[in-house]
Amino acid sequence: MKRITLTLATVCLMSLSALAQSNKFFRIDYGIKSGENNGQMDDTQLRAWVNQDYMRIAYTQDESHIEIKDKKKLKSFILVPNSQEYLMLQDGTKNDYSDIQIEYIKGQEKNIAGYTCKLAIINIGTDEESGEDVKLTVYYTEQIPNLSWAEFNFLETLPGAPLSITVSGDGYIAKKIDSEELTQELFEIPESYTEMEADSAVGYGDLQVADNRYIFTNETGDLYGLKDENDQVLLQPKYTFIAPFDGDISIVNNAEDKFGAINLAGKEIITLQHDFLNYSDDSKTFMYGAQDKYGLLRADGSVLINATYEMVSFPENGLIQFMKNDKSGFMNEKEQVIIPAVHEHIFMRNKDYFITFEDTSYSLLSMKDNKKIAGGYEYMALPDEGNIFLAMKNGKYGYIDEKGKTIIPFKFSTALAFDNGVAIVSEDEAGENIYYIDTKGQEVAAVEAE
Repeated sequence: MKRITLTLATVCLMSLSALAQSNKFFRIDYGIKSGENNGQMDDTQLRAWVNQDYMRIAYTQDESHIEIKDKKKLKSFILVPNSQEYLMLQDGTKNDYSDIQIEYIKGQEKNIAGYTCKLAIINIGTDEESGEDVKLTVYYTEQIPNLSWAEFNFLETLPGAPLSITVSGDGYIAKKIDSEELTQELFEIPESYTEMEADSAVGYGDLQVADNRYIFTNETGDLYGLKDENDQVLLQPKYTFIAPFDGDISIVNNAEDKFGAINLAGKEIITLQHDFLNYSDDSKTFMYGAQDKYGLLRADGSVLINATYEMVSFPENGLIQFMKNDKSGFMNEKEQVIIPAVHEHIFMRNKDYFITFEDTSYSLLSMKDNKKIAGGYEYMALPDEGNIFLAMKNGKYGYIDEKGKTIIPFKFSTALAFDNGVAIVSEDEAGENIYYIDTKGQEVAAVEAE
């Protein structure tokens, strides 16, 4: 793979998708953090607008280079207003990222610009000069759908929008996220533009959407069908979009902009009648949208949760996070409210506890009775199991119990939530001298931790 570095000259950013089919977009302003500015973020260097269907990225403050993308048609272009030229980046074929290694790290959530973000480490290849692996540290939020751009299109494999993309601490970090309404013409190539010739305008691989499943187009290239590796046609071209399969299910879209779902045999299992549709193979449920409201469907298409909410999550441990009147709460799969929608931001949760982020601080609450256990912390994280919670105050990490009592002192510069009875910590500011501790705060050998 060619050398990739995160510098202002080579990194261009980004695309996101909203849960609604309209002209409303997320607008994300990114600053650049680097050693040259002493680790501080500078002014906005890159701005992105994204919804479910389109993205627009201004790489420079004067918008001298802009990327636009039609996410359904898998087509993207660079626009150069000064010369009134455009360059095709993606020509309608699905990119193949099978050589990209992604490791999803549990227990290291972070709040960026008001959004809960999870951590992924992405190995994107080898630096030709140093011979070392190039790894991106990416914090992404599942609260905003996926985005990708130009040379870093492999970010489209993430289950959410990246809000922090760094190498060795340097890179792009979202400073502010707003919503805006933009006209359709901003996502189209102006008629006066001409195509420039460039060797980089090439296709990006095949059209594989699952093991032994490929999409292909009709003669005009505007409808997609499904076939296997032996070119046996399973589904004649009839959809304007066929998404990569999640398990045995793919989301499809038609010319009327309605969503449905098919199985690996190409059989339509959810009729194309929804304004939005997404699927989770983990919970075997669909998230569906109707006139900017959202609900859940069972695997057979029957309604599990009516589409009356501003946001819903897929079920986890029998609980569903929902939003009404811009406030969040929890309900069960019978649509019975467990935690009323009174919280500004719910940051993390498990079956027994959840963490909120309000007024710049984190609080720990009980899922049983919605009572606050502890609050006022600069950061908090939940373990997968157990009742020892990572927290931060005065810039140092420590651990508290289910009564809010400090049980391991706040002395660590770096720390992770407990996993299988151990946690990784470091007391030096660089976070280099790491070691393992048990639930009593005692250091244990790495072999014991395993």
